[in-house]
Amino acid sequence: MITKMLDRLANRSDSLVDFIHNRVPLSDADKSMVYQLCKVETFPRGHRLIQQDRTANRIYFIQQGSARAYYIHEGKDVTSWIYPEGQLITSWTSFYTRTPSYENVELTEDAQVMSLTYEELQKLYQQSPKMQEFGRVIVEDQLVFIDYFYKGFMFMSAKEKYDLLLSIFPDVTQRVNLGHIATFLGITQGTLSRIRNQK
Repeated sequence: MITKMLDRLANRSDSLVDFIHNRVPLSDADKSMVYQLCKVETFPRGHRLIQQDRTANRIYFIQQGSARAYYIHEGKDVTSWIYPEGQLITSWTSFYTRTPSYENVELTEDAQVMSLTYEELQKLYQQSPKMQEFGRVIVEDQLVFIDYFYKGFMFMSAKEKYDLLLSIFPDVTQRVNLGHIATFLGITQGTLSRIRNQK
């Protein structure tokens, strides 16, 4: 299951409809419904898609660019995950429970995103059995992802974490601030430089 999930993370989709269709085959009618509801926007680097202490009302698909999720811990900015294009992103707990987010989601490059509101996604679930199936699949993916990283990721060495990140986002060091990568790995930029020099 985890290998399948990581393969999905590494395999890029060009649009939200492709992303969904790669997991659950959609009819042309289903695709049309998703396209009609999707909002396509372009934002600059540094734009926050989701803000801490506000309820996340949209789920985003990154068509071009990249993003990171981060939180503030003891006054420090800590990156919890880095997302390349072709990925779905939101503050999951906030989005599904309709409560304020504990994290921020910020673009690390100029980006184009497609998005749906919580209400629009619920509408798709009501109108399409295939979209209901997608909702189940994406929640299962996230549960496995969270379980894997809380029980395994925290025990990885910095190098193992870095290798995992590269398997999903091979050119991350050319596109994302090295300081953000270092906080994600839980190391200093100096240690990150040494790990990169070893490869």
